[in-house]
Amino acid sequence: MEIIVESQWGRSKYTMKLEEKSVKETLNMAITLGNPPHYCHACKNIDSNKFSPDTNRDKDGNIYINTKCELCGAKSGLGTYKTGGFFWKKFEKYVPQGTTQSPEPKKWEEEE
Repeated sequence: MEIIVESQWGRSKYTMKLEEKSVKETLNMAITLGNPPHYCHACKNIDSNKFSPDTNRDKDGNIYINTKCELCGAKSGLGTYKTGGFFWKKFEKYVPQGTTQSPEPKKWEEEE
């Protein structure tokens, strides 16, 4: 089964064509990727315009995909089940080693 998913993620719109081994796997991927998290557990932000996609690759070639809260900098990572499929992790803020707290959240001015 093939599913086409259109999703708004941050300021970008994505169209994805998904087809997995089974209908349930295809639906799982479509629902997960088509609905990135819009509730930050760290600062309680619910403004869907204040989340954006974020990605990076480490020196070993592993790719990390996150949803980033623009208000406090916390990230929700896209996790992978051992048996296949994806899920969104809880938002967490990065605290550098040797510090006890994270930086203050950004102050956003209202758009006119």
